Amino acid sequence: MKGYMYILKCSDDSYYVGSTKNLKLRLQQHQSGEGANHTKKRLPVELVYVEEFQRIDKAFYREKQVQGWSRKKKEALIENKPEKLHLLAECKNETHFSNRWLSGAETTAIKESLGNTDLLKLPKTAFLCSRQVPASVVLKCNDWAIEQREKKVCVISGFHSQIEKDVLHYLLKGKQPIILALARGLKEKLEPEFEKQLEQGRLLIITPFDKSVKRVSSQNAQTRNQLMTSLADQITIGYASPGGQLEALLKGIEKPINKIV
Repeated sequence: MKGYMYILKCSDDSYYVGSTKNLKLRLQQHQSGEGANHTKKRLPVELVYVEEFQRIDKAFYREKQVQGWSRKKKEALIENKPEKLHLLAECKNETHFSNRWLSGAETTAIKESLGNTDLLKLPKTAFLCSRQVPASVVLKCNDWAIEQREKKVCVISGFHSQIEKDVLHYLLKGKQPIILALARGLKEKLEPEFEKQLEQGRLLIITPFDKSVKRVSSQNAQTRNQLMTSLADQITIGYASPGGQLEALLKGIEKPINKIV
């Protein structure tokens, strides 16, 4: 299915970068105030640039790339002046400080992301759970997920263990923001259930690894979990196996930790 990356110029002269499968419908939504939060507060908007892709996930990737560009670089793209793009390329080392955290001498950062990066500015609750859990944990975690959905809490998780996947299932039924942290690089093809959430701006996918990392390992999962807990304002643990990696990770974390069991 084709996808489009587009740039809108808003009434306050700011630019909005988005992607969609149906450009005409998406523009109508923006103009009627049913689009993104940024545009509905800055109507009317004007379409100033479009790129077409054979696959929607490619449009999503391009959206994320252009979102990180400076205003001048976006304008060079809009004005079809490719010779300026290289000259206007900016080092992001300083601007990415908010996506970093330090633990001793080790630094973990978001290497790549896809989706609405504004979600990182929201209060976030990290959810983690060991793979092996007592049966009594399952329903309690599901109830917790439904509660967070109703409260519209932004939940960040790897959604990798079965319990975490169950939590994601309930969260996706709502409209609250979700941040998915991968223990590998970004995938070439997105899961179908994520495309709509990305288009709606309620999902952000992040990873501390580049695309060359294609497999999930125990060490990768630990690095991913460290990134999640560093970004979160508070942490909820479904269950931590005694003596396991999750229990070790929680030691020394000076943030509110809620244990469901």
